[in-house]
Amino acid sequence: AALKRQFEAAIATDEAVARQKQARGREIGTVQMYDKAKGFGFIFDSDKEKLFVHQSQIISPGFRRLDENQKVSFLRGENRGKPWAEDVRNPDGSPIAAEEEESSGLAKKRRQQLKEQWRNFFEIPQYALKGYGESLPPTIFNQDSFVLGETVPQLGKVFVMSHGCCATANKNGGNECSAYIKDKLPKVLTKAYEEKPDTAVALTAAIETLEAEFMERAKMKSLTDGAEVSVALLVHALNAAGQPCVQLWVASTGTCVALLCSNEGAAARVNEPHATKKEKAKLEEAGFIVKEDGSAEVVFAEVGQHKPSSMFHLPSARLLGGRPFKTSKKSPVHGRPEVRKVREWRCVAGEELFLLLCSAEVLSVLSDADAMNAALDAWGSNNADGLDGWEAAAKAVVRTAQAQGPARDTLACMAVQFWWQEKPLQRLLARRADRKKSGAAGAVAAAKPKDDLDDMFG
Repeated sequence: AALKRQFEAAIATDEAVARQKQARGREIGTVQMYDKAKGFGFIFDSDKEKLFVHQSQIISPGFRRLDENQKVSFLRGENRGKPWAEDVRNPDGSPIAAEEEESSGLAKKRRQQLKEQWRNFFEIPQYALKGYGESLPPTIFNQDSFVLGETVPQLGKVFVMSHGCCATANKNGGNECSAYIKDKLPKVLTKAYEEKPDTAVALTAAIETLEAEFMERAKMKSLTDGAEVSVALLVHALNAAGQPCVQLWVASTGTCVALLCSNEGAAARVNEPHATKKEKAKLEEAGFIVKEDGSAEVVFAEVGQHKPSSMFHLPSARLLGGRPFKTSKKSPVHGRPEVRKVREWRCVAGEELFLLLCSAEVLSVLSDADAMNAALDAWGSNNADGLDGWEAAAKAVVRTAQAQGPARDTLACMAVQFWWQEKPLQRLLARRADRKKSGAAGAVAAAKPKDDLDDMFG
């Protein structure tokens, strides 16, 4: 109860700070000093009061840095009881541009310095991230690929579920689009963030870059391979009040859904699938065959080759690759991701415990609650295989769905545990185990026959 009150008080404080920010205006100040290596300095306001400034509060499309005697505008805030500058920009409110005269060699050196100074918060044992991806059956044509917590410098760690579809028939080696995303996305995301240090922009740019690159590759090699891509990026940052936090960003091109487990074991959906049903009219106009249930198919054959036409099932209105669905100029199918910051945690009790990424095939036969219960049951069981909880959870979700016999058999699930919530998770699992025991004991008591002696002697 005390932790819950603390959590609610922290939320109330953050909301109050946000309201104060909206109410106050921008001030003009002068940079007194700024240590570019350490990433902080001080600003004088119009009354010569000194305010602390951190690089996280500098709004810039390039390197976040200030120069001595530089004029800036800012919002006045407070961090640990002391004044500091937030949302630091040019006096006119525009982002602070990087120095144009800076040589490419110096820029490269500065990038290297930033990388060396950055420490991955998620490498600290108590804040580790653990993940596992499961796919059944492991078919050749629609092979899934997973990125399980690869480091993205300056940001944090990225998890990716690349759910393969429409792979080229009679080709060995699995789904090339899915494998391409797995190999390239972390590196391309790192480069995109270096060029534009904005999380949402970098995620969008990285996925659109991979889409363009793979489509060129697909044309050259006559590939039809595609993939529905779900990205979960966990970032260590500062919130609006200047307090450390962990942000969860989700980028989605496909019908896969991200579910968070609440501290009471409930499933919270944080994104919606890009279903073909929503684009029915546009798909029909582009020549797709759209069925009553909203599923869509298209006939495709390579131009200039004496090969029979093939029918391809469209899994989603958005996906990477999937050339058969993008040859028509009228096709609404594209690879632009939906990117959202879905959570900002203070890493305290009362917050969500872990993340599930589930393919549409899984959720076609399981509700969000069923999928979460399957994960929790496996997490809390004493399995004989000695699996980690997150691995047991991902496997259990896929196998539970497989037992229901979905229409399509490519099932995928990824489970990611936030290690700072390990103790609350264990308490939840213990409560669930106690409820099951008390429920089983009650059922036995209800089924037990009354003693005949009671009837005999009244």
